[in-house]
Amino acid sequence: MRHLVPLALVLLLMSAIVTPAWARTVVIESTVPLADDSEETLRSAIKKAIENAVRGAAALGLRAMQVNGAQVFSNALMLRLIATDDDPGDDDPDDGEAETMI
Repeated sequence: MRHLVPLALVLLLMSAIVTPAWARTVVIESTVPLADDSEETLRSAIKKAIENAVRGAAALGLRAMQVNGAQVFSNALMLRLIATDDDPGDDDPDDGEAETMI
């Protein structure tokens, strides 16, 4: 039993010294009203929704963003953006499933 005490102390100290790397990840949804069904109105709404979502992510200090989806309702456009403070360069470049962050 006496031989296990030093090992337990070393493991306890190692777990206290090594800190985990936490990254904040949030989903931001931006909704913009649509005046009509025209292509120009839709393009303008998408641009405004992205600007609003990116502004919100920047206010939170998040630097990597990815559009996760958009949905058009009868009178509004809803855009979903995933933002994180994790460095997008940390991803495995050989990973074929890794998506591009903006």
